[in-house]
Amino acid sequence: MMKCGVKCLLAAMLCGGFLWGCGKNEDSMQYVKTAVMYDTLYDMYSYPDEYVGKQYHMVGELYVHNDTEDGENIYSVYCEKGGAGLGLELDWSDFTGLEAGDLITVEGKLERETGSHHGEDVEYLVLRVSLLEKRADP
Repeated sequence: MMKCGVKCLLAAMLCGGFLWGCGKNEDSMQYVKTAVMYDTLYDMYSYPDEYVGKQYHMVGELYVHNDTEDGENIYSVYCEKGGAGLGLELDWSDFTGLEAGDLITVEGKLERETGSHHGEDVEYLVLRVSLLEKRADP
């Protein structure tokens, strides 16, 4: 049988507290670093159940796409990796003063939405934006 001294007991308490403190909190902000943003967005689309309902903060390029079905602009936070690009649609009321290609900081809650695309019902991810700011050019 192994004897456990004060150091061993302290380590066990710290580990237990660390694991308990790392539980998933839906309300805490998840900061997505620019270096891993593409991989994170890819993962969000691949495993949406692990991401939906959580708050995210990210920095990326504002991408604007005109939906030819209804003529509305669709705004996304966008990033590239190795020549491939991914974006996450933004639900925000006012894009005044912003242009496609602007570097933006965005925060919001990730949710699912259902819509029609080329006559088919589709489910997609959307970031319900709580903060959107244009960043100064580097």
